[in-house]
This record gives sequence, C-alpha cells and structure tokens, in this order.
Amino acid sequence: MKAEVRLVEGLTMMAKSESEQWVVLDPGVSSGGTGGAPTPMEFVLMAFGSCVAMTATALLRKKTSTLEELSVELDADRAEHSPSAFTHITAKFIVRGEGLKESDVEWAIKQAHARFCPVGAMLGKAVEIDYEWEVN
Repeated sequence: MKAEVRLVEGLTMMAKSESEQWVVLDPGVSSGGTGGAPTPMEFVLMAFGSCVAMTATALLRKKTSTLEELSVELDADRAEHSPSAFTHITAKFIVRGEGLKESDVEWAIKQAHARFCPVGAMLGKAVEIDYEWEVN
C-alpha cells in the first residue's frame, strides 16, 4: 500500500492513497493549523470506527437480512503528555433492525474485532479497546 501527503498551506496537508481519493488534514488551531479539517488522530479514530463498522455490517448481513441501520459512536482517551497517543477507545454500536438478535450483533462485533478489522488489530496492540452495543 502506498500513500502521498502534500503540503497545501500553513500546516494543512492533502493526502491520497492508492484509491486516488484526496483527503484534507489539519493539525488543529491549538497546534498552529486552521481547524478546517480533521486532525491525523481524528482520522485514525474514524479509520478504526469505519473499519470495524464496515466489517460488522458485512458479517451481520451474511447472518440476517433484517439489518436496517448501524452506527458506531467512538470515545477515545489520550495520554496527557506528548505524543498524546490513544490510551483507551470505547466503540458503542447502535444497531437497528426488525427481529435483529442481540446475540448476532455481539457475534459480529467480536468477529470484526478478533479476526477481520486490520485497523482495530493494529490499534489493539497499543490501546485498550472496549465494545458496547445497543439493539433497537
């Protein structure tokens, strides 16, 4: 996998990977940026959330056709001192579907975490990750 990062202006950067899609990153106002785009750490958190959500969605769709909505709320704690890495992440799944079984949701989340989400696997080596779910 390859990526490219380019300076745009000030400390704002643009990045693209092999998919050829550009994203904008900014370090935030407190670090000298404009605050006009997500920070790199925000992108890491969003990458983890989207990876585990996409994986759990695919697994649930294989198990049941009643999945209507799925979202993940992420809450991350960071170290007080630089480099302020993540120390703990809680991922709360909110899942809706008629007749959807909580046991299926739990199974999909555990499988996504243990076997299929590479972002979570990487983060899990350095960060405590907890999962919660709510089935409506």
